Amino acid sequence: MKNIAVITGGYSGEDVISRQSAAMVMNNIDRSLYSPFLIDISRKGWYYIDGEQRSSVDKNDFSVQAKGRKINFDAAILALHGTPGEDGVLQGYFDMIGLPYNTGSAFNMAITFNKYATIQLLRSAGVPVSNSILIRKRQQWDANKIGDNVGFPCFVKPNFGGSSIGISKVERVEDIDTAIKRALQESDEVLIEAFMSGREFTCGVLENKSGPYPIAVTEIVSKNEFFDFESKYNPELVDEITPAPIPDDLYKSCQEIALKAFIAMDCRGIARVDMIHTDKGLKVIEINTVPGMTEVSLIPQMAEYSGISKTELINGFLDNIF
Repeated sequence: MKNIAVITGGYSGEDVISRQSAAMVMNNIDRSLYSPFLIDISRKGWYYIDGEQRSSVDKNDFSVQAKGRKINFDAAILALHGTPGEDGVLQGYFDMIGLPYNTGSAFNMAITFNKYATIQLLRSAGVPVSNSILIRKRQQWDANKIGDNVGFPCFVKPNFGGSSIGISKVERVEDIDTAIKRALQESDEVLIEAFMSGREFTCGVLENKSGPYPIAVTEIVSKNEFFDFESKYNPELVDEITPAPIPDDLYKSCQEIALKAFIAMDCRGIARVDMIHTDKGLKVIEINTVPGMTEVSLIPQMAEYSGISKTELINGFLDNIF
């Protein structure tokens, strides 16, 4: 059997979700083919977790001591949202030590973790996106000019990060400064996007040895003002309707745009593409290259509707590695 490092934790506020995603992987990985080892990464250290026991990871070759012997891994599954697993940092380290992994390359992950860079590259590839501007921490900003640029309401969010942490919907110019300062607590750069009115959809894209392909389209109906951190992980606050109850041509368009975005950004393995259907058509909001894999996350829901069990989903991106 192949030894698989299932990596969780991380250095951001998404660590709690990472651990839920890793638990789903550990519970559903095919143990007739793979021997999984839970690796928790945090600012306090890198540890192999075995029940109540923990032992340090040897960072020279990413090996662990287990059952009285040294374990080297055949591949890594990154169930780690946010830095350092979603921004290319771990991928660069794994490239140096020669350990295969289930995500895109270090470059792909670094680019897609940068929301503003992603929007610019998608636009250049002909993928429809919103109007947006970037504010850096050391930069002075003018709230009135921001309002003139993107209009109101608008969304102010950390340029790096996920799970809608630090995001604000701003209705008035007077609230811009507070929203930017909130986002700067999570990231040194802030993305400000024009508000797009319409129905929200998301589509998963998986990849096997034959190439990437879209799976189901889900409609997101948040009971909060928008699909924020709370509603993303509290089923009582959001309706996630799979398959999305929309005409066949719109459903197909969602899948086509998701696949186009996946290919344009050179993603690998698995991703989820979020979009809004406005009065001017579909526009992509962002790409999630380490999408949630918890028991209630969207990708497992989409896969199940598409006839793919959680075990088959995990086997799929491992098959793509070996």
